[in-house]
Amino acid sequence: MNIGDEVVYNGDYGEILTGILTAVGSDKDSYDDIKLKDGVFLYKSKKLKKYVPFKEKSLSSVYIEITKGNASGLANFDYILPNELVKTSK
Repeated sequence: MNIGDEVVYNGDYGEILTGILTAVGSDKDSYDDIKLKDGVFLYKSKKLKKYVPFKEKSLSSVYIEITKGNASGLANFDYILPNELVKTSK
């Protein structure tokens, strides 16, 4: 799973939804540079000066931005936690 992939996820009421994964972020200020590479969330370590995987306990601060279009061509966004993903559609 990478940015740009089509993903399947659970909606607010348990419905199955699809959309394009467009961004990842964190609600913690210390994680200001985040990547997603092959399903692994990485952040830029200021100490090591390279991207390192998130620790399991810090994954709860990560969110995913999903873009989904509607019939009129306007984009809608959903923000979900990684554990709400069902699978990638590829």
